Amino acid sequence: MRAFVAALLFAVFAQGQISRPVAGRIRIERTASGTTRFAPAEIVAWAGDQIHWFNNTDEFHDPGILNKDGVFVAFLEEPLAARATSGVFSPLARIDKENKMIAFAIPYLCRRHPNEKGSIQVIPTP
Repeated sequence: MRAFVAALLFAVFAQGQISRPVAGRIRIERTASGTTRFAPAEIVAWAGDQIHWFNNTDEFHDPGILNKDGVFVAFLEEPLAARATSGVFSPLARIDKENKMIAFAIPYLCRRHPNEKGSIQVIPTP
């Protein structure tokens, strides 16, 4: 019974700490003003979560990151076609010097539309 209560308290506490949407699907959509965006622009994901993009526009999109040297690295094998759903991207855990998982952020953008930006907040798995 104690273990159940402890797990329940942990779950309630963890829910209170996450203010952004939990990972799953990121939509690429056109706004009323005509710009495109990732929605939600910021998500929280456990290390190892499965994330996919749904392209709700008429254009190709290519989410990924810019390395420190300015080279683009795509999350997906192929750019995402119009009205398509991507394969899965899964952020790996980051380990510190003490061999513990740590939280970190992955700021990303679209190679074809550099003003489309988002962020994946990766948190350690329990």
